[in-house]
Amino acid sequence: MEAAQDRLTQAMTARAAQAGRLTELRRLRDAEDPGAAETRLREATERYAALPVPERNVTKDDVSAAKNTEGGVRLELEGTDRDIQRAHGALEQVGGSVARERLRDAMEAFELAQQQEREDEANYEAWKLLLDQLKEADAAQASKLGLAIAHAIASRFQALTDRRYETVRLTATLGTEGVVAAGAVRPSERISVGTREQLSTLYRLSLAEYLQTVVVLDDQLVQSDESRMDWFRALLKEKCRSFQIIVFTCRPRDYLEKAAMVPRGKGLYAVTDDGFTRAVDLGRALARGQVSAPW
Repeated sequence: MEAAQDRLTQAMTARAAQAGRLTELRRLRDAEDPGAAETRLREATERYAALPVPERNVTKDDVSAAKNTEGGVRLELEGTDRDIQRAHGALEQVGGSVARERLRDAMEAFELAQQQEREDEANYEAWKLLLDQLKEADAAQASKLGLAIAHAIASRFQALTDRRYETVRLTATLGTEGVVAAGAVRPSERISVGTREQLSTLYRLSLAEYLQTVVVLDDQLVQSDESRMDWFRALLKEKCRSFQIIVFTCRPRDYLEKAAMVPRGKGLYAVTDDGFTRAVDLGRALARGQVSAPW
């Protein structure tokens, strides 16, 4: 009876366990969606049917051999990566050294350029100072020269124009500011071309006389009338005794007296006024190939 009672107890315990398991299975069954499961099964079946049929069945030995081959390739890849890393390290070391050397060279070149720039600035300032001083000296000399010759120009201009103009205004740089007529300054642009030519000739003659140097006139008075040419002819004859005056002209009678002209014939030049006036016929001289006549 005791043995039967033990078996009964065990049977009842097993029955209770099976009942609990059955209850759990029923709960899981109720939680499942048979329609969705059937749909997933059908899709999986279709995907499986669409897979290509292998040429041969792969055995476990084939899989093991492929894994071994993969391991060897991985080892080779790791070795190649290590070699690449070592090469990168060496390249960075070499590149860094070269870069530092280039940087040092660039800094040295930059310092030399800065030094050259400072020297150029110093030279520029020195030349600028010299230029300013030369300009000041030139302006002072020009002003002094203008004061020295202004009176001579003005007096001769008055004599030339029969005192129609009172005086001549000169700038600090020896430029002509204008002429004074009836107490007012008249710009040089407002006087006639002939008068401007005459004033320019007086200016050049006065400057040459002051500096005691030669002056060259190239048909300077083509717009002047006969009376004023007579006046200039006398002035040139007077001043040629003090400094040399060279006149190029195709109208020699405007500048020379009749007795001073080169005579007709074969003569090339004529000397008058005790040797102070020499007339040369350049046309004849060039035609004969002789240009060594005395000046």
